[in-house]
Amino acid sequence: MRLVEIPSWEPLAGLQGWCELSAHCDASPFTWPSFCLPWWHELARGRLVSIGVEDSGVLVGLALVYDRASDIGRPALRFLGSGDTTYQQLLIADDRHDVAALLWERLLSSDRQVELASIPSDIARTYLASAPSSLALVEHRTVDFVNAPLEGITLDSPHHAGSVRRVTNPDECIELLMRPVDVVRWGAGAPGSREASFFASAVHASARAGRITLHLTTQHGGAAVGLLVLHGSGTSVVWRHAGWAGHPTDPMLVQSAMTDAAERGSRRLLWPDSCAASGEPFPLSDITRFRRGSHLGEISVTARAFARRVRTMAGTGNAA
Repeated sequence: MRLVEIPSWEPLAGLQGWCELSAHCDASPFTWPSFCLPWWHELARGRLVSIGVEDSGVLVGLALVYDRASDIGRPALRFLGSGDTTYQQLLIADDRHDVAALLWERLLSSDRQVELASIPSDIARTYLASAPSSLALVEHRTVDFVNAPLEGITLDSPHHAGSVRRVTNPDECIELLMRPVDVVRWGAGAPGSREASFFASAVHASARAGRITLHLTTQHGGAAVGLLVLHGSGTSVVWRHAGWAGHPTDPMLVQSAMTDAAERGSRRLLWPDSCAASGEPFPLSDITRFRRGSHLGEISVTARAFARRVRTMAGTGNAA
């Protein structure tokens, strides 16, 4: 095996085998090039120190990390793409322990803290169990998403179920998302800001790669609400939600997002906690869920109960 240093934009943007590895690992949709490259280009605040592992010329491992200053004075490694509605992970082919060990050995070779703030706790637990003992320096704050398994979702629903509109064209997505009246509601950042530039670039690149869907509908009173869903190879994630307080998301919008993910071959659809920021997309009173900043060892989400409730609302008639 051979370590590959990725210290700057050029080798990162030209990295061969990145998409293939992400697909093979069923990686987070936020670890694909169409998301990470715009994020690093527009929002980077630190020094790129990513590392790849090749075996017989094939990329079999990838740690997408950068070095930044921390509050405690010691440099910290953080994953590319970290944000309020994203999650990251190491990319390791076939759960190869030798590749994971090599990546952790290199990541922990200097006096740097590895931040797991954007790593779901189930993945973080695996890292803590498999990495060298020096990983005790890891920050234990992690985040989880509500998991809606897609088994049993019917695929015979029309693409425009009810009043839901699906948009995948890059230019049309940008036009609908970046309108002055809507840009703040989508959390895209102030017009002209680096955040807005990143958002537009990531949406456009992901749409060109066929990895994003905008689901839109109109609530009572004409208030438009929607879900922006990012797709990996086997996992889809609701990245952003736009709605108005007092206007819960139409169940048909939920059905549209779940059917879209299932049609693409995804086995699960993840809903970040922030989707409820401007109006709950569905009742979650009986769901145990993590908030960003949860600690390892806390109670995990009851995905079966969530899936049962969502399917009931969406009218699929399938209980988890």
